[in-house]
Amino acid sequence: MDISLLMEYGWVLIVLIVLEGLLAADNALVLAIMVKHLDEDVRKKALFYGLAGAFVFRFASLFIISYLVDVWEVQAIGALYLLYMAINHIIRKLVVHRNGDESERNKENSSRRRSLQASGELY
Repeated sequence: MDISLLMEYGWVLIVLIVLEGLLAADNALVLAIMVKHLDEDVRKKALFYGLAGAFVFRFASLFIISYLVDVWEVQAIGALYLLYMAINHIIRKLVVHRNGDESERNKENSSRRRSLQASGELY
C-alpha cells in the first residue's frame, strides 16, 4: 500500500476515535444528570446499564448505517430531507426578516421572562 493512502486512512481513523470519545463523554454527562437524584446503588446500576446500552446501540447503528449507505433510495430520501431543511430554514429567515424585528424582540422578551420565572428571579 502507498504511504499516502495509509496516512489518509489513519487520519480518518483518528477523527472517528475523537468523535466517538466526544459522544461517549456526552452520553456519560447526560446519564449522570439523569441519575443524580437516585440512591447510590441504583445510580451505579443505572449508569452501568445506560452506558452499556449506549455502547451496544452505537455499534449496532454503525453496522446498520454501513449497510444503508449502499442503498440509493436511502441516499435519495436523505438528500430530499436535507433540501427540505435548507429551504425551510431560508423561508423562515425571510419571513421573520420581512415581518420585522419587532416580533423577534417580543419573542426574545417572552423567552427571557419565562426563563427568569423558572429560575425564581422574576415573581
